[in-house]
Amino acid sequence: MKNVLLVCGQGVSSQLFLGEAKRAAETQRVALHFTATSLMEVTPALLAEQDLVLLAPQVAYQAKMRAKIGDQVPTAMIPNDIYGWLNSQALVKFACHQLNFVPAAVAVAY
Repeated sequence: MKNVLLVCGQGVSSQLFLGEAKRAAETQRVALHFTATSLMEVTPALLAEQDLVLLAPQVAYQAKMRAKIGDQVPTAMIPNDIYGWLNSQALVKFACHQLNFVPAAVAVAY
């Protein structure tokens, strides 16, 4: 099981995405565990539990966010087309691609 943290500015949009991402991972039988938080709630302890941090586009470019995460965990910005449509199936594929994690159910390249 790989842990993936979704981070947005206030935590609202990442929480909206969270339920759908969990359902998509479960439906596709992908061993990903999604959690979500706001930028302000990111802590070193929380980061230590993650295999991947996915940033909402609005926080991805913030120097504060990059400094907070540093090199502790692989980090990527959720593409606008995935984030804007809250496309949870594409998010699962994107997370798998970022993790070089290719379960049989998600063998299609992102």
